[in-house]
Amino acid sequence: MENNLLGNNAVVRNVGIDWLKAIAVFFVMNSHMHICYPKYGFLATGGAIGDALFFFASGFTLFLGRTMRFDNWYKRRINRIYPSIFATAIITWAIWKNVDSIGDILLGKRYWFIGCILIYYILLYPIKVIKEGLLAPYFLGLGGAICVLIYFAFFNNGVAFYSGGLFRCFAYFLIMLQGAIMGKYADKYKFRWWHVVMLLTSIVAFYLLFYVGQENALILLSFIALFGVTRYCYVCCCAPMLQKLYKNKWLGQIVYIVSQLCLDVYLIQKFIFTDSLNWLFPLNVPIIMLLVIFAAYLVKMLAEFISQSFKSESYEWRKMLLVKR
Repeated sequence: MENNLLGNNAVVRNVGIDWLKAIAVFFVMNSHMHICYPKYGFLATGGAIGDALFFFASGFTLFLGRTMRFDNWYKRRINRIYPSIFATAIITWAIWKNVDSIGDILLGKRYWFIGCILIYYILLYPIKVIKEGLLAPYFLGLGGAICVLIYFAFFNNGVAFYSGGLFRCFAYFLIMLQGAIMGKYADKYKFRWWHVVMLLTSIVAFYLLFYVGQENALILLSFIALFGVTRYCYVCCCAPMLQKLYKNKWLGQIVYIVSQLCLDVYLIQKFIFTDSLNWLFPLNVPIIMLLVIFAAYLVKMLAEFISQSFKSESYEWRKMLLVKR
């Protein structure tokens, strides 16, 4: 998904979103690594934060592009997702003899957020085009009120938010919509050092409310804290120090590559996780993370090849290799 802010005559990359997406990759990976933490399974956490950052970043970029007819707009979104799904199916079949039905592949049945994000795109399109997105904050408030009503009417327990099920999809749409709103007004968010304090406070508040609200309505407050995490994480990722580090040839390239692998890491990670290196703990954790990123990089390259093969333009090999532009 493109991550550019349009200026008068130039295109400037939003470095903050690249940093945020790279952070999301590690949160998502870590939350699924229970098998890699012998006797310390509680350290495999961060999934809710990683998912929220991923949806926030996805929404952030959606309001930046030009407005076009819905079918063409939706086709562009699909073309960013399904090549990675097909590439994952090919690679996992070739290496691990994994065979999913075509229905599982097309619907993303084994990956809950694929179906969610495809529905989110449909919901976000009218919000984007109605008065050029100016009413998005009102839709966010309306969506929040609806989620609260649904929660008390059908669930009324903390499990509904983070342990799966349809309600989780309603809730995370609000995070994606928040990202879209902040993306529209991205130039207004300037980093200040107190944002770091707010980010840490939001993270602590999220975990405290998450554990206290497992069986009661306090879980709603944990989701509000999650809004704070995504908001302040983005602003902190726009810090001048991180902007400067991104300009480093090698570090910037690494951050760029990792940031492009959000979807691909999620798709391939379960095939890489293993307890065979647990004797190296805690070194097994970073080693396996690096293996997942490498595998995701292969998936992304194949996905780009598949995508470009169905276009009339010439192959863009630099784009396929994820060379930072």
